[in-house]
Amino acid sequence: MTVTKAITLGAILAAGCISGCSKKPAPRAPVVETNTPPVVTNAPDTNPPVAPVPSRTTDLGVVQLTNRCETRIELAGGKSCSITPTRVDSQNVQLTMVLESRMPNGKTQGMSVTKVTAKIDQQFEVDFGGLDLTLTPQLAPE
Repeated sequence: MTVTKAITLGAILAAGCISGCSKKPAPRAPVVETNTPPVVTNAPDTNPPVAPVPSRTTDLGVVQLTNRCETRIELAGGKSCSITPTRVDSQNVQLTMVLESRMPNGKTQGMSVTKVTAKIDQQFEVDFGGLDLTLTPQLAPE
């Protein structure tokens, strides 16, 4: 018997065995259609490199504050942040923070005010909409 006849005979026997073993047709898997193109694994990368997204967070580090005295910090892009602390207790401080944007001629363009309570000597983050500030408040001894 040649190889071709043996393969044909094996296929016929296998088909007969499969159809004779089950009275019900095998269930079909559902067909899922997607709109994504096929993935080519050995094609060169044609996508340009993606520039990293600039961070919205400005880390001010440790900021030395005096109870009830305003501290002004100049930021990039014509912005400044004024912080006025009020000691709540030995571990906490309430900070009144004013973010101010100025035009090149010195006129105020925008202002945002927020009050937060923070732990002394512990870093925290405050969100001013388009800008996040991270800082660790420290209070000078009175």
